[in-house]
Amino acid sequence: MPEKLPVDPVWNALETVHAHFALRNGTAVRYPADVVPFAAMDQGNHSDPSPLAQLLTLGEHVYVIGAQPQATNILRIGPALNCFQMIFPLPPPANGVANDSTILRMTPDDAPAMVALTDLAFPGFFRARTHEMGTYYGIRMGNELIAMAGERLAVPGFREISAVVTHPAHIGHGYATLLVNRLLQDHATAGLQSFLHVTERNSHAIAIYKRMGFVVLRSVVLWPVSLAP
Repeated sequence: MPEKLPVDPVWNALETVHAHFALRNGTAVRYPADVVPFAAMDQGNHSDPSPLAQLLTLGEHVYVIGAQPQATNILRIGPALNCFQMIFPLPPPANGVANDSTILRMTPDDAPAMVALTDLAFPGFFRARTHEMGTYYGIRMGNELIAMAGERLAVPGFREISAVVTHPAHIGHGYATLLVNRLLQDHATAGLQSFLHVTERNSHAIAIYKRMGFVVLRSVVLWPVSLAP
């Protein structure tokens, strides 16, 4: 297994596995706006985030992970979003989950349904091209997508599990656990370690992840950065 998950996996992902997504300006780098609202500074140095300005459009914001960036005359720093980085250190769940016939691999044609479902839980984070970041699985009832989970940030040796969401009308049937277990098996087979981010105030999700075997690695802060009006 890999040795250590970087504190700022956004920077590391855009420097390595996800370099094909990278939009750069000097020491700043970001994902395209239709992929995910994440950006980073070289080696997590937020003392001068001004290079981000040329990568932003008025009215949008991106999140950077780590120390609070210094506001400038052209950049505004919003309120902190406090999260836990959780990691899965245990062996994968028992065999059989990977072959569950209710689990479907999502395709680009499913993107609108994935955006609509995730917008119920965390609007604005999952976008039209987020599905290009990794593998996504879902469960449908009839023609309706009722649960999903997939991969977001990709760092050498690690993959982030993200977009774990179940439609409110279908909560309580174990769909999220089933989908996350499928991803855990995929990662273990590929020699990757699974991690995720969850807001510190989401005690319900944190409890579920802990029961599955995830442990809190560290607290991290996401800072929204936008152009000053």
